[in-house]
Amino acid sequence: MIALIATALGIATAPMPNIFSMVLVGLLICASYICAALLGPTDIIDLAVAIVFYNISLLACLLGLHLIGRARKRARLV
Repeated sequence: MIALIATALGIATAPMPNIFSMVLVGLLICASYICAALLGPTDIIDLAVAIVFYNISLLACLLGLHLIGRARKRARLV
């Protein structure tokens, strides 16, 4: 479930125009983990999984947006 939420956040954050929003979402993931750790037993691997899946989905979406942009530029030139 943690991986799915982090993936959804990465996909939702990718189209945002500035890097600040992407960093802010990453910091909010860490802050929510800290709050969960204060309230009950958690494992550090949960935070690592969330950060890894967030970064993977964010990079995949950014790569997809870049490839779509390049294809559109190439189509305009032809």
